[in-house]
Amino acid sequence: MILRHGGRASDTCPRCHWARNREDEGKALHGIPELTDSERLREVVARIGENLRQDRGLTGDPAAVFLLGALEARIDGKDHFLVASSGRTADPWLRDEHLDGITHHPGEWQQVNPAVPADRTGWLTVRGEKVDLSVGVEDVGRPCPAVKLLLGLGQLRLDWESVEYVRVSEMAYVGPGAEDTDHVRTWRGRGAAGSWTAHSCDSCEARIPYLICDVPAHRIVDQGLFADRL
Repeated sequence: MILRHGGRASDTCPRCHWARNREDEGKALHGIPELTDSERLREVVARIGENLRQDRGLTGDPAAVFLLGALEARIDGKDHFLVASSGRTADPWLRDEHLDGITHHPGEWQQVNPAVPADRTGWLTVRGEKVDLSVGVEDVGRPCPAVKLLLGLGQLRLDWESVEYVRVSEMAYVGPGAEDTDHVRTWRGRGAAGSWTAHSCDSCEARIPYLICDVPAHRIVDQGLFADRL
């Protein structure tokens, strides 16, 4: 089962206004037409989740709510492995011991914790280009792991000629005494304390398409589409 974050390849991109699966001169216009997970990434977040349950300093609080995510990308033939967390405090709760036992590229995971903009301005695409979100995106500053991971990838300022894939998987932990967490419970389901997401929260669904658009800004301006979004 493939889990998607931020919509489907057939959706219209809110940044460039082209279909995300559109081809231009026989080549895909978007290098990342849709953001999916993978079985190996689900294993990574499950391993971190198991380690988290052993950390009573975090899960000993019955009201605890934590979110974590993992990203793998192959860009210009080079692999990148990122992890991010949110919840509980503004500072990351992930520590090195939470990454113990990962069998998928062990020792190569880098934690990222970029600042999430508080309003619709000052965002960054995975290509490292600035982008503003449209008016009407709700909970724009919510620091979800998927958004942190994509912003962290953009902050690497990678050379960007070819993209083989960018994948993300997330997990949420909700303690038995947690309150006011309806959006998290819907996001992760109502079964076990932690589970793989079936979809992102509404705020991420709205923000992610802007962040994964890797169409160069000059192409958007040249086509006269950029002004249509402002």
